[in-house]
Amino acid sequence: MYGSVAADHLKQPRNLGRIGQPDGVGHADEPATDTFVTVYLRLSEAGIEPRTVHEARFRAFGCGGCIIAGSVLTVLMLGQPLVEAASLYAAAIHAALEDGLPEEQRYCVDLAVRALKLALQNAGV
Repeated sequence: MYGSVAADHLKQPRNLGRIGQPDGVGHADEPATDTFVTVYLRLSEAGIEPRTVHEARFRAFGCGGCIIAGSVLTVLMLGQPLVEAASLYAAAIHAALEDGLPEEQRYCVDLAVRALKLALQNAGV
């Protein structure tokens, strides 16, 4: 069902949970499937350029694809300059997963990316 990378992220999700006092939070849901992904961000200190994603965490509800997408998303953006994090799209997550996500769960990647964009917007980026 899942490729090896996806199965590993499902078995051992990275960066799962909330951040206390985050700089930005984004929440994206899919009412038709009762799934959601929430992304929490803590950014590097203002005045230190380039600003980066210092900490990223996620919460997900629904199928395993949402957990996998949130886990991979946070791994990809940790330590990245905000410009790079803001330019992260679904294709990068699918590439990192080596297309190991079933077709019926690929929408979870879009949810995670939407949550990221909202978290960055909430952080004023």
